[in-house]
Amino acid sequence: MSRQVVYGYNAVMEALATGAAVESVHLAVGLREATRRDVEEAARARGVPVMRADRRELDHLAEGGVHQGVLAFWGQPRAVDLADLAQDTPGRRCLVVCLDEVQDPHNLGALARSALAFGAAGLVLPERRSAGVTPAAVKASAGALCRLPVARVTNLGQGLEQLRKLGFWLAGAVLDGDQAPWELDPGERVALVLGSEGGGLRPSIAQRLDFRVKIPMLPGMESLNVSVAGALLMYEWLSRPRRGR
Repeated sequence: MSRQVVYGYNAVMEALATGAAVESVHLAVGLREATRRDVEEAARARGVPVMRADRRELDHLAEGGVHQGVLAFWGQPRAVDLADLAQDTPGRRCLVVCLDEVQDPHNLGALARSALAFGAAGLVLPERRSAGVTPAAVKASAGALCRLPVARVTNLGQGLEQLRKLGFWLAGAVLDGDQAPWELDPGERVALVLGSEGGGLRPSIAQRLDFRVKIPMLPGMESLNVSVAGALLMYEWLSRPRRGR
């Protein structure tokens, strides 16, 4: 594991609640009493030491992030293998979310939160030109990245082909898609592929798709933020009953 900072009330409380390897918690002097008590009780239940710190010290540790007077050090789990994400999940669909050069940590955090909320098996991230599991992303996810499995791949295209061999259909959100989300029933194992904030999916990734999906919108609107589009598609595919094959 690599030692990393996680900051913000929700992110730290989630890390403490989910069994993440939290090493220590640091609270700002003068923190609101109710907040201090909640964090201390959660830390005490895990046997994690709590320390008081000057807010300027927390500002430095958070590198300018909005820490809300609550910060912790944790041992970030190592990335899992694609095969680990692809394990069968009895009783429900198995969906993994693959991000093609999504570089905004806030989008990554929002997607992770949605993935955890709707029951996705995990995220697949390229090692280059992609946001990682940084303190900003963990805070944006409200701690979901402390729980959600993440696989890192050197080459996303090769990673998608590996998922195909593991029995996944590849479905991507594209502007020129020919299927609406509710028309798609690709099976029980789906890799949802989402593109970058500016350019969407790269052509080399889009050409690998089995299903090209477009979210219908009113005239004058071309696209949604990637985290919003991802949340809509995850909800559509993971919450509805199975259709007849």
